[in-house]
Amino acid sequence: MSCGRAPAPAPPVALTAYPSTVYLDQFDTLWTRFQETYPSFAYKQVDWKAQRLRYRPVAAQARSQDELVSVLLAMLAPLRDLHVWLVDPRGHIVPTYRPPTLVNFERKRWQAALRDAGYVTRAPQAGDAVVGGYGYLWLGTWKAPVDEDLLDVMLQRARETPGLIIDVRTNAGGSDAAALGFASRFTTRSLTASYVQINIDPRVQGLEMPLARSIGPRGAWQYTKPVVVIAGRGGFSATESFVAAMRTLPHVTVIGDTTGGASGNPATFALGGGRGWQFTVPRWLEFAPDRQPIEWRGVAPHLVMPWNPREYDASRDPLIDAAVGLLGERTGVYRIGPVIGDPPRDPPRDTPRTPLRDMIRDSLRRD
Repeated sequence: MSCGRAPAPAPPVALTAYPSTVYLDQFDTLWTRFQETYPSFAYKQVDWKAQRLRYRPVAAQARSQDELVSVLLAMLAPLRDLHVWLVDPRGHIVPTYRPPTLVNFERKRWQAALRDAGYVTRAPQAGDAVVGGYGYLWLGTWKAPVDEDLLDVMLQRARETPGLIIDVRTNAGGSDAAALGFASRFTTRSLTASYVQINIDPRVQGLEMPLARSIGPRGAWQYTKPVVVIAGRGGFSATESFVAAMRTLPHVTVIGDTTGGASGNPATFALGGGRGWQFTVPRWLEFAPDRQPIEWRGVAPHLVMPWNPREYDASRDPLIDAAVGLLGERTGVYRIGPVIGDPPRDPPRDTPRTPLRDMIRDSLRRD
C-alpha cells in the first residue's frame, strides 16, 4: 500500500456556457423585427406587445438554445402563419404552424390518368401533355428550374390546342414574379392581379396602402382560348397570386377547391448571437382583386368540385375529367379521356347526360 499523497483531483472540464443575455438578445431581435415588418397583427387580432410582456420573462430564464426556440415558437404560434419559420444552423426548417390540408390529389391516380397522354417531364415538378385533345400543364412549383423560359416552352406546345388545363392544386409556391409573369401570357390588357399591404416607415411619403399589383400582356403572343385552372388546398403563396390573377380573366375558369390561404412574401433574418439560427418574417398581407384577404381565406374557385375519387375508376383523375368536360362545354365539343393527336369530336346526339355534365352546365348558367 502506497503511503504517498493521493493525486490531486483533475480540474473540472470547462463547459462552454452560453450567457443567458444572448438568448434574451435573440428574443429581442426577433420581436423587434416582427414589430417593424409584419403587416398582419391587426388582421389576425394578435397583440404583439402583449406577447412580448408574456414571453420575454420566460426567454430570460432560457439556459439553452432549445429552450429559447421553444419560447419563440410559443410566441409565434398565434400568428398561424405558414410563412413564419425558424432555420437551424444546418439549414433545417422549424415550422411555427402546420395548417390542416385537404389535398384533392392522388399521385398514382394522376399518373394513371396521364399514362397515354404523351406527358413530357420538363422539370422535377413540371410537365405537359395533351388530354382529351386539350393542352395540359402540370406546375408543381414556381421555383427554379421553373422559370420564364421553361414556361414558354410548355405553353408553346399547347399553342394550337382549342383549350388549356393548368394544374396547380399541389403547387406550394415559389417566385411571385414567375407566377404573375406566366399569368401575363393569358391577358391582352393590363389589369389588377392583387393588392398588398406592407408596413412602411412613417417618414415615407406618397405611398397609399394597399398597393396594387398589375399584370399585362407579355411575350410574343397571348393564349386567349378557354382555360381551366385546377386549384386546391395544397396551393399556397405564389400559386394563390396566380390563381387570383387568372380568376379575373373572362376566358379562364377555376375549378377544384379553395387555395391554402397563405401568402406573405417572407424575408430571412439572422437571429444573432453567433449560433447560426435564422427566422423569416412575411412582408405583406395580400388581397385578391375583389379586395378580400387571401391569408387564412384562400382564393375560391368558380366551380367547387368535390373530391370523390372512390366513385371513379382508379385510372381516372376526377378533376382532369371535369376540366376536359368544362372545356368541351366552352368550345362546343365534349370528350373525356386522354387523346393524342386527333382533336376532340362532337359527341353522338344520343349521348346520355352525366351528373358531371349537369354540374358543369348549371355552373355555366350561373355565370
